[in-house]
Amino acid sequence: MSTSYEQVFLALAMRNKMLSQEVAQACLAEFRSLSEAERPTIETLAQCRAGLTELQIEQLREGARRVMFRSTTQRFAPPASAPTPAPPAEPVPGYRFTGKLGVGGTSTVFSGVDAKNGGRAVAVKILHPSLGKDDRARERFLREAKLLVEFDHPNLVKGHDCGVHGPLAWVAMELLEGESAQDALERDKRIAEARALEIILEAAKALDYMQSKGIVHRDIKPGNIMLLRDGRIKVCDLGFAQPIREGEVEPEETTSGTVQYMSPEQARGQNIDVRADIYSLGATLYHMVMGELPYSGGDSLEVMAKQVMEALNSSEIKNRRLSKHMHYFIERMMSKDRSLRYSTPRELIGDITEQIEGFRSLEFNPEQARQDSAILKLMNPEEGNPENPPRKGPATTRRLRKIDEITRRFRRGE
Repeated sequence: MSTSYEQVFLALAMRNKMLSQEVAQACLAEFRSLSEAERPTIETLAQCRAGLTELQIEQLREGARRVMFRSTTQRFAPPASAPTPAPPAEPVPGYRFTGKLGVGGTSTVFSGVDAKNGGRAVAVKILHPSLGKDDRARERFLREAKLLVEFDHPNLVKGHDCGVHGPLAWVAMELLEGESAQDALERDKRIAEARALEIILEAAKALDYMQSKGIVHRDIKPGNIMLLRDGRIKVCDLGFAQPIREGEVEPEETTSGTVQYMSPEQARGQNIDVRADIYSLGATLYHMVMGELPYSGGDSLEVMAKQVMEALNSSEIKNRRLSKHMHYFIERMMSKDRSLRYSTPRELIGDITEQIEGFRSLEFNPEQARQDSAILKLMNPEEGNPENPPRKGPATTRRLRKIDEITRRFRRGE
């Protein structure tokens, strides 16, 4: 097989560590899969997948041209009359890319500058060009883009503009500085009850707003909840969002989502409503405070089967010493029977708002437990194991009064 300009370009990019072998192979495969009429240049594909700068593109182009020209075999060089490939335009007119933020299964997200609006910092999400010819994928992407631009709520990522340029569908959004709840879990393993409730409360406000607009999110999970550096919390990724008609989402595509957080009715492929999002929010809460998924398995089908058939392990929740209120929230939000769940995000918001301060005081404090244990041992050597904090029955109340009395004596030096 002859060496093409595209192969030389990608080989130079790999040699100079601008592209990994996997990305280069993906670019070449995508280039070859598209017809000439809809095929972008290899430079555009590399820029979309790896965030190469215009300077890097120009350097690679010049290097590839020199290699092609020096080749002793005529077939390796373009015809003398062939025009020099034109430099690729900005992938999205009016936006200058400054880096790559991440790559997903359907799109790549870049950081950039919006030249049309005073140079504000933005994130630009671009559908992979290979999916641009897939009508279903393209429609879903543009639907999400239009929702992001239309919606305006402090707990939802804000879209600024969207459109199509050549083979590229794109949306420009506010640039979020922070991390996802999934990132926080991977680093810290668990999130304290009070903090987890704050996150769920703000996410529920986003769901309440979406419900008022007739939309179900369908993919609530820690990876789609952003914890910003300034303390704000935002729900993102509306790629699976669907309109509610006659109270429910229509049955097509209802199995879309992430199986580890998916409601039983969603896993069955039934009609769903906002209570499916409440279930997913409950599974997210479970993951945050327990440090593990509510259901796991060898593959997606096994996890989906457990979502439908298996009840939560209540003894495991109790063993983790979660507060009784947290236990209640998880059990109600993740009820298999959706009629027993919170009926609306607003109802959930009301309960969390009433309880959130109480949750802070109910968190198990190991340091306080050790102090109490030391005092209890003065009264009864058999009592006061910090790993088994005493239950608050009548006898415990009397002990706590004695603890207070002994503490006051210690402070007075008695």
